[in-house]
Amino acid sequence: MRQIIFITVLGHFGAAFAALCMPPFYAHILKQNFSSQALIMAGWYFTLPTLAAAISNPLWGKLADRIGIRASLIRAHWGLCLSFIITGMARTPWEFAFGLTLQGLLGGTFAASNAFLASLLPSKRLTTFLSVMQGSARTALFAGPAIIGLFSDGQNLLHIFFYLAIFPGLAGLVLYFLPARTGVQPDSDSSDNSEVSNNTPSNSIQTGTLNASSLYRFQALFTIGTVLTYPYFVIDLAQRLAIPASLAGALFGLPHALFLLLAWPLGCHVNFSNAQTALARFSALTCAGLLLQVLANNLPALITGRILMGVGMTGAYLAINTLAASTTRQASAGQHFGKLEGANKWGAVLAGILASGLATSMSYTAPIWLACALLAGLSIFIESKRL
Repeated sequence: MRQIIFITVLGHFGAAFAALCMPPFYAHILKQNFSSQALIMAGWYFTLPTLAAAISNPLWGKLADRIGIRASLIRAHWGLCLSFIITGMARTPWEFAFGLTLQGLLGGTFAASNAFLASLLPSKRLTTFLSVMQGSARTALFAGPAIIGLFSDGQNLLHIFFYLAIFPGLAGLVLYFLPARTGVQPDSDSSDNSEVSNNTPSNSIQTGTLNASSLYRFQALFTIGTVLTYPYFVIDLAQRLAIPASLAGALFGLPHALFLLLAWPLGCHVNFSNAQTALARFSALTCAGLLLQVLANNLPALITGRILMGVGMTGAYLAINTLAASTTRQASAGQHFGKLEGANKWGAVLAGILASGLATSMSYTAPIWLACALLAGLSIFIESKRL
């Protein structure tokens, strides 16, 4: 069991590393391999995989419950491998766009890995490993671009996609040859699990009235509220506080780095009984961090806002993971995590569209104000439902 879980997490890290390390270099790839006119479309290339994943993840999740969670995970890894190879073979901007779209359509390793873990682990252990998966993705988000940046001079970055295809390809191969394991293992700290049957979602006894549909909406709203602040963060700081791009990049990554530092200690205080409350309060803390950032007129205030945002985001993601574990049915784990990741992707797509519209028509801080309103609304709504 430990070997299977280790391979699942490690395989996801490899796939996440491959998928997340290249987006910052899309403009460089377009300029290096195609015409300078293609740079106009660079921003859209960021959206293509996310939009494709938003459409495909729920469908793959539904199929996973029919063909098997393990088979679906192997499919996701090999689909990502194939899409990387096709992307690396691109000879025109349209072929490059096609390859990126395939990454979203054929991938989905995050949702597939979570569903696979849900088929193996009880709710309490699943919550822990969902947070590990979040940490895996964020580690890849930091390490990937930094490592690829070392090859940016004198190397055709388009060809790196061929090397990146090795990670998901190898992960799928290892999972294929591992022995199949079925059935959720019992909680090590519980001698009686008869209260929860395979046909009864654990949230019915642990998280009150929350249902999976509400969780998908919470996930989408929280994603919109945070991703709204991403696209124009660097240029906003350059204009408002005269902060150079190098420092702005470090500040951008600060909340994500805090996840890796705080996930374990905060996770000890988030459980099935208080997950909804935690989501409401950490969403409010994220809102406070954003509010301090948008009002900041100096660097210390901005850093304080980023730290508050990081703590809030970490706690909120931990709460969402706990709620995801508590609303999982083993028989429909694929569909559940496919819809949850689909909500996350649709939230990111909508946030990008809203940020572009607000920034161009109003100001670079307008998306942050909207993010504050959405996160405050989410916090108030959850708290009102608990009363």
